Amino acid sequence: MPPQDEVEEFSLWWNPALRESPPKSAELFLQDKQRDDGAEGLWRVHDSLYDLSSFVENHPGGSEWLRLTKGTDVTEAFESHHVTTAASHMLAHFYVRPATTERNSPYTFRENGFYKTIQKRAREALAGVPRGPTFSSALIADMLALSIVVFSVLAAVNCSYSVGALAGLLVALNVVTAHNFLHQKDNFRMYYFNLSFMSFRDWRVGHAMSHHLFPNSLLDLDISMFAPLFQFLPDPSKTWWGRYGPWIYSPLVYSFMFHGHMFLRLWPVVKGNIGNLHMDDAVPLVIPFSMMVCAGVGAADAFWMWMWITVTSSLFFHIIAFNGAHHHPEIFHEGDAPRADRDWGLAQLDTVRERPAVNSSLFAALTNFGYHGLHHLFPAVDHSRLPLIYPALQKTCEEFGVSFAEYSLLEMYKGQFQQIARNKPNPIPPGQVIVEKITHHT
Repeated sequence: MPPQDEVEEFSLWWNPALRESPPKSAELFLQDKQRDDGAEGLWRVHDSLYDLSSFVENHPGGSEWLRLTKGTDVTEAFESHHVTTAASHMLAHFYVRPATTERNSPYTFRENGFYKTIQKRAREALAGVPRGPTFSSALIADMLALSIVVFSVLAAVNCSYSVGALAGLLVALNVVTAHNFLHQKDNFRMYYFNLSFMSFRDWRVGHAMSHHLFPNSLLDLDISMFAPLFQFLPDPSKTWWGRYGPWIYSPLVYSFMFHGHMFLRLWPVVKGNIGNLHMDDAVPLVIPFSMMVCAGVGAADAFWMWMWITVTSSLFFHIIAFNGAHHHPEIFHEGDAPRADRDWGLAQLDTVRERPAVNSSLFAALTNFGYHGLHHLFPAVDHSRLPLIYPALQKTCEEFGVSFAEYSLLEMYKGQFQQIARNKPNPIPPGQVIVEKITHHT
């Protein structure tokens, strides 16, 4: 067992200064990385700098990914979002010079390491498989979006807040499903995400570039954005209320988090920065306008029903999201003793637990952050195609002596509150914990 000071020494690789600056946002996250990544205004991949300025508009995944990440280290994003070798070959054409500083990230991508090994096997498993969503995943997303409008109108026609709550549940399921599409190249289904008060654009930064690449760490906005209300990292300085208060106030906070996201986007506009506004920010208005046009209700009635739908959808969504496979006392969090092998793929699996119940069908997986381990390893691969990679995951885990447990939904739901209450770092690295063997999924 390593000594306590050695455990506490692991505070990621640097402390992002803007992490504690209110309001915590995707913009501040990018400012942190631009300041600390040693990219010199270019794009950094491993220890080399590249100038992708002439390639931005031609990027197959969409120009926004490159515009947002200019001036940062994109190593983790580059490796995890490109299963094939085509991007690596193309990247060489934009080489400028070697970086002058070491990478801040501790993660490695050795050719014979865990992640590069499973990446090669995933490439083989997906060879010949069409890219993008299948008909089934696209249909589920489309039907959920349509159902939101239908049930919102029905709620307005009948002035029924119970039907409105059902519409809110559909919004929550739609947001989780649309999250699958915002990870992929630009497509119209990513705009479904904005039917909530959240923005797919902000989530591409705060979720795809932050949480997905650095889960359960100081660089994970899904961790820092909700502190001090929800303190997921083990910290001896937590107060009693900080440890156990969430059992009491979490439903109330969950219910207004969508409104909080909208506030974060509108606050810069109020201060005069209209550049923060985008046309897709108007997508949420589809719901009240549909009620006014199709149900014939007045603006005030439509507004209040819309607010009710937003409150209930925020509650349902955050119950799903905070139970989404990352928070449990047995799962690695910043402050715990890390593995000796800092392979990025291993770090992903150390921060995830699979939940068999939400892997039981494509609908359940799409609407509940299912196939979560593989989704973190290959975020740009559509959920409908992830089961094709499970044999590769099984083989690679066996080869490297890695396994991770599967927990029930109830266990994970309790675990998130137990993790918030945990104030002592785990001195045992994840690789030394005996866990269950991953089951094979078909």
